[in-house]
Amino acid sequence: MSSGGYYRSWMDKPHLDPNTKLLTEEYVQGIKEFMRLVQQQPDAKNGMLRCPCSSCNNNKVIEEFNVWTHLYMKGFSRNYKVWYLHGETGYEYGSTSEPQPISEFQPDIRLEESRTDIDYGVGTEQMVHDHYRGEEPNPESRRFFDMLDAGKQPLYQNCRDGHSALSSATRLMGIKTDYNLAEECMDAITDFVKGILPEDNVAPGSYYEVQKLVAGLQLPYEVIDVCIDNCMIYWRADETRNECKFCGKPRFQETRGRVPIPFKRMWYLPLTERLKRLYQCERTAKAMRWHAEHSTNGEIRHPSDAKAWKHFQSTYPEFAEERRNVYLGLSTDGFSPFGKHGRQYSLWPVIVTPYNLPPSLCMRREFLFLSILVPGPEHPKRSLDVFLQPLIYELQQLWAHGFETYDVSCKENFHMRAVLMWTISDFPAYGMLSGWTTHGRLSCPYCQDDTAAFQLKNGRKTCWFDCHRRFLPPDHPYRRSRNAFTKNKQVFDGPPVEVSGEDLLKQFRYFDAERTPDVGGHENIRVSAVGELHNWHKKSIFWDLPYWESHLLRHNLDVMHIEKNFFDNLMNTVLNIQGKTKDNLKSRLDLVDICDRPELHVDENGTAPFPIYRLDGARKEEFFDWITDKVKFPDGYASNLGNCVDRSEGKFTGLKSHDCHVIMQRLLPFAFSALLPRNVHEAIAGISVFFRDLCSRVVTEEGINNLKTNAPVSMCNLEKIFPPSFFDVMEHLVIHLARELELGGPVQYRWMYIFERYMHHLKKMVKNLSRVEGSIVAQVINEETAIFAENYFPPEVHTKHRRPSRHNDRGERATYHVTVPSMFKEIGRLSGTFTKRRLTDTEHAHLQTYLLTNCEDVLQYESVYMAELRMTHSHATEHELQQLRDNGFAAWLRSYVNDGLARGFVFDDWIREFVQGPNYVVKSYPKFCTRGYAFTKKGHSKTTYDAGVSSSSGDDVYYGNIKEILEIQFPGMVGLRCVVFYCDWYDTTLDRGVKIDAFGVISVHSRRKLQYYDPFILGSQADQVCYISYPRVTYRDDPWVTVTQINPRGRLNGSSDDDEPLQPESTSNAQAVQDLADVEFVENFTEFGLDAVVHSEPEAEVGEFDEDSEDSD
Repeated sequence: MSSGGYYRSWMDKPHLDPNTKLLTEEYVQGIKEFMRLVQQQPDAKNGMLRCPCSSCNNNKVIEEFNVWTHLYMKGFSRNYKVWYLHGETGYEYGSTSEPQPISEFQPDIRLEESRTDIDYGVGTEQMVHDHYRGEEPNPESRRFFDMLDAGKQPLYQNCRDGHSALSSATRLMGIKTDYNLAEECMDAITDFVKGILPEDNVAPGSYYEVQKLVAGLQLPYEVIDVCIDNCMIYWRADETRNECKFCGKPRFQETRGRVPIPFKRMWYLPLTERLKRLYQCERTAKAMRWHAEHSTNGEIRHPSDAKAWKHFQSTYPEFAEERRNVYLGLSTDGFSPFGKHGRQYSLWPVIVTPYNLPPSLCMRREFLFLSILVPGPEHPKRSLDVFLQPLIYELQQLWAHGFETYDVSCKENFHMRAVLMWTISDFPAYGMLSGWTTHGRLSCPYCQDDTAAFQLKNGRKTCWFDCHRRFLPPDHPYRRSRNAFTKNKQVFDGPPVEVSGEDLLKQFRYFDAERTPDVGGHENIRVSAVGELHNWHKKSIFWDLPYWESHLLRHNLDVMHIEKNFFDNLMNTVLNIQGKTKDNLKSRLDLVDICDRPELHVDENGTAPFPIYRLDGARKEEFFDWITDKVKFPDGYASNLGNCVDRSEGKFTGLKSHDCHVIMQRLLPFAFSALLPRNVHEAIAGISVFFRDLCSRVVTEEGINNLKTNAPVSMCNLEKIFPPSFFDVMEHLVIHLARELELGGPVQYRWMYIFERYMHHLKKMVKNLSRVEGSIVAQVINEETAIFAENYFPPEVHTKHRRPSRHNDRGERATYHVTVPSMFKEIGRLSGTFTKRRLTDTEHAHLQTYLLTNCEDVLQYESVYMAELRMTHSHATEHELQQLRDNGFAAWLRSYVNDGLARGFVFDDWIREFVQGPNYVVKSYPKFCTRGYAFTKKGHSKTTYDAGVSSSSGDDVYYGNIKEILEIQFPGMVGLRCVVFYCDWYDTTLDRGVKIDAFGVISVHSRRKLQYYDPFILGSQADQVCYISYPRVTYRDDPWVTVTQINPRGRLNGSSDDDEPLQPESTSNAQAVQDLADVEFVENFTEFGLDAVVHSEPEAEVGEFDEDSEDSD
């Protein structure tokens, strides 16, 4: 990147001297600098150059002499300070349309996205210093640092160190992006600030001046013209065309102006410079090597620990040898910037992210690089590859040649290369990216033509019923069943053979699948035998990458959307949502031909028996009552699910994907245990637990193998109960998710939650509804520039990205003038208004003993005391010795220390105060934030539940509720203090106070308490849980409640984002799913604890079907 902005401020000044009317000397030297650069480029040999004058705007290629003349007479094009079209960045880009000022209306798009987790400095000076120790930066990096150095001019005379025009401009830009302020608002703020500063200040006085100052921190961009029908882009060899080479339509609109206006344009933000910027910050440069330097301990916590990554490195060892080479992932999806109720408009951002970073940084918003913005309003469909061409070309260059990059952490230059590991998208976009059509009988990209999928005769939809027995072990009894699945059918086939990259290329050649850019994005050219022998509608442009064939995982199935669709189908069927349920009249008619389930057949009147997988009116009402009144999660864990219940329609409404994620993995494993027959409950719980284990943050080979075994069993269990119409392609794809987990690693790096939230963030950037794309990209530029500069703000400067969440403990800990044990320095933040109370003698004695026995520095004294007890009570049991310790240790240690002091022994100040015991008066707080948890005392909130707590002691786990959060203080000069929880504990006896079912659901008996008095734990010893009762129709006073373990925010080996989706910690606890017993579909309901169905009930009660209802996809 060149030194724009401050470094080339001469371009913002008049090129003619107002007195002499001649060119200024500064401008003449600038032109000479430009021409020297241009004449070094290979394209300059033919004497023809792209003219950057204010009239030509880089749109015309003319003779070199005329370029000199234009620049002397007309001056440079406005804001063209980075001469990237003339080879300044060392990377040859394609043609662009007219560069425009950066604004929300007509954006000049040069972008940077590299906010990193680095130490904060005091200003822009720190961006420059420390970089010149070691190897000298390459010329491009040196120009960047020179530009930063030029921005150190003090804001005004004698101002505080660190405040310069550049630092103030970047801070103002940060304020604009944090609060999405309008330009007029920024003008008012800058004018006010400049007015109250001393008269000699150089602070920017308008938003335009802010833009000029930070221009040098921005990165290159391209605005590329596109055919109006998306046939082609006017780029590289086609940049001089004036009409489409496929459809013949003109490139430009008819206009009277001298500057041609294209019909359509796309935005391309080159990736190379953004990757280079990652190495220009100290700690981020170090973090980019984490993937190659961390230890795994046999666990898979990151994509670099999984098979696909390791296979790639073994295939290309020379690439893997350079640890700083970059591993990338790509995602895309469409959204409407006008919302659901606005005009139809489909905008498709293409996002690229690096995977080199550790889990605490990887996938954070700062490292999601907007690379391409495909313009609307039309859906790109098959033309997406046309828009991907510049990115694919750049990826080819990054692979084949790489680019010289300066690494500030090593103080050396290196040749940076990059590889695209895979793509991430929902299933429709999967087809657009891969070229495999994702609808029809062959829509599964793994099974391809080796599938047993079929079309339902009455439902007229593709069905994957009974397609999963082939994935079972060869000796599994389900394979031999003739009645539980397709009638009179046994399955002995094995799973489909995995197709290699070489085989896929052979398919392209055999079926003549062509690249979209070669035939035009608007043309719908049908590939031979599509839908019969294969589903290829094109050869994806990703096959242009030379390494794409060797990848084991190219395109990821999105767990987020698959889980959401599975949940929707399941709940719509169980709740019998008309128009959405998979159990309708057509479904029952198809059932006759497919399955041996005469109990569910429709009679001559068009009615059918009530199925076992449907909730009746009373149980549906109980289920909704339970969701509304009994289900309470900790603050920030999930939405208020009760607000999503529509009782009038008997369904959920307004559930987000994450709400479905929570219900599926946290509630369905036990929700229907008393509402549906046991077999139905076990089938639903089995698939819910599969998703729960699949979404673990940390996976192991054993856990993956369990998932690969459980997936087909869970699917077959559902097939034994639900009708064939239930099983569409989204249900079928579940069977392949464990394999992708094995190849790609934990799902949080490969699902759409992160990217869809980023797209929602982009959607909020739209200011000018008539220029949606430009408005978004302009704000992205500003945001990325502000985020980069934010790394160098002093710690006391608060920005949106530094703002702690409500769960954050802010790193607060007690400080002392002497060294004290760690228990008195735990990190935590007390919150709310406190009250004071006095401890009872019993509470005070137990508290003192608990603190003493949980202080590591006191263990040596405890050992001496226990030795004395064993000598004086030689016949006492271990339990009796523990009781003696609890009753006498505090008094013994107090006497031991006091007697020692009297005899002249020396003890630390803290222990002299510690043994005297805490104050009887304590402070009781309503809330305590620590280690990513937000604990409250029981009853503090009516809508959330934050009082559940668990604590481990050896192999025992205790569950309870927080009655009080107490701040304990000790008298004395040291001022020892700590936070303890006063808890009410449940009985820990297995099967009496605690039980664990076959699906790993832990339950505690809410009426059985711990049999001895031990109420206190330190806040640092507590983990958070919540308790949810079972929904019951009978036995409503059942005392058993389930335990849900809560993950701390930002403290696990994953994302530190406060909006992260919930995930269990590990798959190591995954249990085998059991086969179901024989199913009675209607009769013998009392066997499962349900009332028998009376077949003479009104039709509406047993289920009258709407013949026109449509299944939801």
